[in-house]
Amino acid sequence: MKKVTVVILILLLAAGAVFWWSRANIAKEKSKKIVLYGNVDDRQINLSFQYSERIAEILKEEGDVVKKGELLAKLETERIRNAIEAARAAVNASRAKYEKMKNGSRKEDIEIARAILFGAKAKLYQAQQDHKRQVTLKDASAVSVQIAEKAESVCLLSQAAVRAAQSELDKLLAGERPEDIALAKAEYDKARANLQIEEQKLRDAVLTAPCDGIIRSRIQHPGEMTSPQKSVLTLAVISPKWIRVYIPETRLTNIKNGDRAEIHFDSMAGKPLHGWVGFISPNAEFTPKNVETEELRTSLVYEMRVMVNDPENRLKLGAPATVIFAGPAK
Repeated sequence: MKKVTVVILILLLAAGAVFWWSRANIAKEKSKKIVLYGNVDDRQINLSFQYSERIAEILKEEGDVVKKGELLAKLETERIRNAIEAARAAVNASRAKYEKMKNGSRKEDIEIARAILFGAKAKLYQAQQDHKRQVTLKDASAVSVQIAEKAESVCLLSQAAVRAAQSELDKLLAGERPEDIALAKAEYDKARANLQIEEQKLRDAVLTAPCDGIIRSRIQHPGEMTSPQKSVLTLAVISPKWIRVYIPETRLTNIKNGDRAEIHFDSMAGKPLHGWVGFISPNAEFTPKNVETEELRTSLVYEMRVMVNDPENRLKLGAPATVIFAGPAK
């Protein structure tokens, strides 16, 4: 009987030990979990055009769901197209000037210059011969000094004409100076760059969605003048969304970028979403008044963003969320 009692006591002690060990292990596992509280953050993009112009058309209304790259609005383009034509004409003119300088003188111009030089030399020869005769006659007192001096002047003028014609021929044969060719090339490049700027303006005359989202508001309307400083539409980002939470400084080392988490919403009870840590602030701050932590006291916390995909747009901006991390692995 005593042996039976001893055995029963041993079994009871063993069962109690197993029970308390299980309770301790469960408590330990629970202590690994990190529970944070936050809200679906408001991610909004203000959309504006690249330059100032009058709005021609806005294709979307508030509440419309749009896809990345979808056309949202247009600007008037008549003035831009006229500027493109003017820039294209400037390119053609500067290119023609550059090609002309680069190719050098035409053969016809060189032949004309040679003919002018030949005629100038012929006139010089005639002037020299006339001058010699007049000098001889002056020495014989057959003509006046004035006539001889006039013949000398004609000879000097003919010599100057020959030098000018020779210089013009040499210039044509040598072609344009390298500096002038470089200047013409720079003007041509500048004209092409201006044309590219105007053509880019034409491409920028449309406003497209940078990502999937929902049109939240139309700030401007067709017919109004817009500018890069004025938003035309505001776009609410659909996915991925992020949950803004704050983690206490004492638990900061337990979480890192990329860690997975379960995200629970009151409106989706029993259907948690799975997210990941996308950002942890490097700067500490005091707990915001609208944020509760487990400690329920003011302490140093770090802002953290938990990303979650929501292609069906079930999560509403500002909705409260509970983010649970399983804790570090063993």
